[in-house]
Amino acid sequence: MNKRFQNKVAVITGAAQGIGRRVAERMAEEGGCLLLVDRSELIHELADELGAKGAQVLTLTADLEQFADCHRVMDTAKTHFGRLDILVNNVGGTIWAKPFEHYQEHEIEAEVRRSLFPTLWCCHAALPHMLEQGSGAIVNVSSIATRSLNRVPYGAAKGGVNALTACLAFENAQRGIRVNATAPGGTEAPPRR
Repeated sequence: MNKRFQNKVAVITGAAQGIGRRVAERMAEEGGCLLLVDRSELIHELADELGAKGAQVLTLTADLEQFADCHRVMDTAKTHFGRLDILVNNVGGTIWAKPFEHYQEHEIEAEVRRSLFPTLWCCHAALPHMLEQGSGAIVNVSSIATRSLNRVPYGAAKGGVNALTACLAFENAQRGIRVNATAPGGTEAPPRR
């Protein structure tokens, strides 16, 4: 197994299930020191599994829709591991799928709050640590839903993720920080717990 994450500290958000869980498993296999974050207590089960295989793992439950929780997470990574090399922003997901005219105001706000703000806040919280050390990599999980049907608020939020990714990449390229996004489609994963 390639050890490309040996001695690298990574924060992975939304790591309890699905894409985030698999990213955590692979990074652990490849030697990463991980801070895994989710609002679900299931995150602690993953830490036990990975720790039993020898991985260095710390877990936190946090609501990453909240600015202060994002800063607490990144500060914890720096305090516990001494640095922050990689941030994988994986929090998000469609809540409702229906024609736009059927959304209520609170539903639109909830979609944007879930799928844009955690990425925006976590980037804001991680950047000072990465800038201080002069290096880092941020990977934002977007979606092909930016061009889809019956998911306008979610698509708009992920379009925002694409825009903030491009802007941050331009703003920080000369400062040693890479910022990229990936846009997965439907993902084969076990049923949500």
